[in-house]
Amino acid sequence: MSSELTVGEACSITTGKLDSNALVEGGSYPFFTCAKEPLRIDHYAFDDSVILVAGNNAAGNFHVSRYSGKFNAYQRTYVITTKGECDLDYIFYSLRLLLRLLKEHSQGSQTKFLTIGILKSLKLKSRELPDQQKIAKVLSTLDAKIELNNRINAELEAMAKLLYDYWFVQFD
Repeated sequence: MSSELTVGEACSITTGKLDSNALVEGGSYPFFTCAKEPLRIDHYAFDDSVILVAGNNAAGNFHVSRYSGKFNAYQRTYVITTKGECDLDYIFYSLRLLLRLLKEHSQGSQTKFLTIGILKSLKLKSRELPDQQKIAKVLSTLDAKIELNNRINAELEAMAKLLYDYWFVQFD
């Protein structure tokens, strides 16, 4: 295995086919656009474990997310699956690290966008599959701990606000 490979060598990349206005409030499936959080839609075009990369953004902040299941995607959202001997989570974390590079390589003046050529040419560190899986597991565990801590912080903030309101607002 060489020391580097490109995203295009490691992955298959396609895009969604829909306009962002195809969203349906309260739809049954996630609809991934270039927004950080998915919208909803009533039908799906994909049913897989994938990486999603927002293809355009006014500030050039291209969101990279991981999803498994049924969903649909906007025409400028890249849907990435692996081919060959690559771990999808390893590719996901590698792409997250490349967010700064994605921003630097984006094109356009008002809205920054990534072409499929730019995305395919990004270089990844090539490692043996067991090493990829170990790296992805450690990073996934850290992400889960960060998410848990964020939820705990939000709950503590809500409790502090409730106590403040109880002690200082209700007694006025």
